[in-house]
Amino acid sequence: MLLKETTVNEVVSKKFRTTVMHELNGQAKAMVVTESRAGAVRYRQAFEQYTREKGYTNIKALVAFSGKVSVDGTDYSESGLNGFSEKNLPSEFNKDEYQVLLVADKYQTGFDQPKLCAMYVLKKLKGINAVRTLSRLNRICPHFSCELNLGICFCLIIYAFFALT
Repeated sequence: MLLKETTVNEVVSKKFRTTVMHELNGQAKAMVVTESRAGAVRYRQAFEQYTREKGYTNIKALVAFSGKVSVDGTDYSESGLNGFSEKNLPSEFNKDEYQVLLVADKYQTGFDQPKLCAMYVLKKLKGINAVRTLSRLNRICPHFSCELNLGICFCLIIYAFFALT
């Protein structure tokens, strides 16, 4: 596991678990915007290893990316890593079982998940893509007051990880 993936997963798991996960009565979700499909695979592998080593059983991640990608000589797909069809990802991610979605472009824009309370951005965003990506947090979560949604539900955590890139 690379230092970068280890550090990011430590930040995401620790910060999300301690400051965000309890929001929305424990239903809060986070999105990690990775720099590539290979990055999404590596972060997922590192995330699983890190949470397993720490004994975290209450935080699980899914990946979202199109097609297949080869990482260290092995081919990966979204459905292969997640264990279900790509078309089921939105409904599966909505379940309490999953809290973090690692994305590589797919779902970075145009994804409507009202429980999304945190975003960790691991790549440079610019132009309309930046606005569209960050607006994924601008959703109203049913059954929660507007004040909660604006004050807490939409807390934006952007972790710009350019120091080690």
